[in-house]
Amino acid sequence: MKKIGIFDSGVETPEEIILAAGLIPYRLFGDPTIEPDKANEHIPPTHCIWTRNLLEQAIKGFDKDIIGIIGAHGCDRTNREFDIWIECLTIDFMFFLNSPRKRDESALRFFIDDMKELIIQLEEHFNVKITPEKISESIKKMNVIRKLLKEISEFRKKMILKGSEFHALVKLAQQQNKDEVINILQSKLKELKTKEPFPEKNVKKVLLTGSDIDDTEFIKHLEDLGFHIIIDDLGVGTKYFWNTVDENEEPIMALAKYHLNKPIYSTKFPSYERFEVIKNLAEIYNVDGIINIAQKFCEPILYDHPYMNKKFKELEIPYLFVEVTYNRESYNQLSTRFSAFAEII
Repeated sequence: MKKIGIFDSGVETPEEIILAAGLIPYRLFGDPTIEPDKANEHIPPTHCIWTRNLLEQAIKGFDKDIIGIIGAHGCDRTNREFDIWIECLTIDFMFFLNSPRKRDESALRFFIDDMKELIIQLEEHFNVKITPEKISESIKKMNVIRKLLKEISEFRKKMILKGSEFHALVKLAQQQNKDEVINILQSKLKELKTKEPFPEKNVKKVLLTGSDIDDTEFIKHLEDLGFHIIIDDLGVGTKYFWNTVDENEEPIMALAKYHLNKPIYSTKFPSYERFEVIKNLAEIYNVDGIINIAQKFCEPILYDHPYMNKKFKELEIPYLFVEVTYNRESYNQLSTRFSAFAEII
């Protein structure tokens, strides 16, 4: 089945519209085993390393099943880089979705208009008809996935499911055929209900937040150092499934409201709204500490850090900020900092 690649740091692309067109939404992930050599010919090396990594893959060529790309304004970096993608790639269908930063009535109307334009262009390019009924069916399907992921996520709190296992499940849900995803998640949930908790001795329960963290090996590295990701604030995590779309409202309006009302993502401002989201999760899940990861040159996270550091000190919640390079060799270089944080919490 043909796929539409999603270049979106804020998980704000309405997958339901892609599904209604008879296509598979396929979120693009970075590859920390490669260097962005070709991408550096188009983008300065002081810009977000994760987006440069994705451009590198795009220039080298995606899987032939990816027949289109949708980008969204997850952050200013993904916004401006999409212009470079248009110049560099030979993919026929490319669309930029202007997901607004603001969350007022004018932003809602703006977002609805842009989604309607996406529908028009998908219909014309792929010769399909995207009806409200098809979008409603897709909303129901995606809500099933969201509810399953949220229920499965709670097994992290019960110390039955490792954070790395859950991270891999969310990645799978963002790339695979949604009917297959539902079957896999239902099977996983059934399996988890039969398992016993793993030993908690010396395990540090933390909330993981920050930039796009899409390398499951990084989560495993933290686990090897004694951390358990009991909850997160990530695009490959809670931002993908925490809320559901209203199934009784007009479908485009419901999708727009869903994306504008869900907890604010790390690449969006204002900082105080994001702080409230993280603080509430930290309190609900009674975490031992918070780890905030910035991919190298991720400006929104770097901007947020001083405010977050100040606020969590006031609350006496242990907080660690680390800037990482997007390659696996760098993980070991940071082990000392992570181990020291584990010691103090």
